[in-house]
Amino acid sequence: MSQPLRLDFRRRHRRRHAQRLDSSGDVFNHTSFISVSTEWYPDWDIWLSQANHIFHRLNIMSNLDDYVVLYGIDFKLDISQTTGDPPDGFLFLCPEEDFRTGSSACWWPACPAYWSLDPSGTDRLSPENATRLGFPSFELATVSRGLYCDSSVYEGLRQFHKAKGFDPYSQEVTRHLGFPFSRLSSERDALP
Repeated sequence: MSQPLRLDFRRRHRRRHAQRLDSSGDVFNHTSFISVSTEWYPDWDIWLSQANHIFHRLNIMSNLDDYVVLYGIDFKLDISQTTGDPPDGFLFLCPEEDFRTGSSACWWPACPAYWSLDPSGTDRLSPENATRLGFPSFELATVSRGLYCDSSVYEGLRQFHKAKGFDPYSQEVTRHLGFPFSRLSSERDALP
């Protein structure tokens, strides 16, 4: 069984260029995790202080346990085992910034990874040509990570906040506790 090849871009000094991996065998039959770090890891206290407000603003009043507070996204690159003896070459992985579409949004870029015979990566091989030459194919997958509560937790918070004299559908509790306000993405990205 192979060990995963972890590529974690949460490091302090982020790559701004494609990362080159040698095809000497260290990348075959591995899974590369390209973890796009988020600035929006939720502070559970902040979320719970205004969760009912946010659900109310979105007109969500039932099945609250169907919703998740997203805090991370992993882009997974599964590199299959090579069946032959591939030529010397290089696997290039695009930089983290290519996965971002905004401060709180990301997606797979048009070309997240590619094989090349050229060490600079200038001459990209098409997936078909790479396979024909003996390089292993790779599959892409996305894994989201998040936190959620049972609906009864939100109901308990509503009752508790109301009993303490707060409007459970406002951000009064958040203000009282000195927490930062959460805004809907439509509000956040709107022009002033």
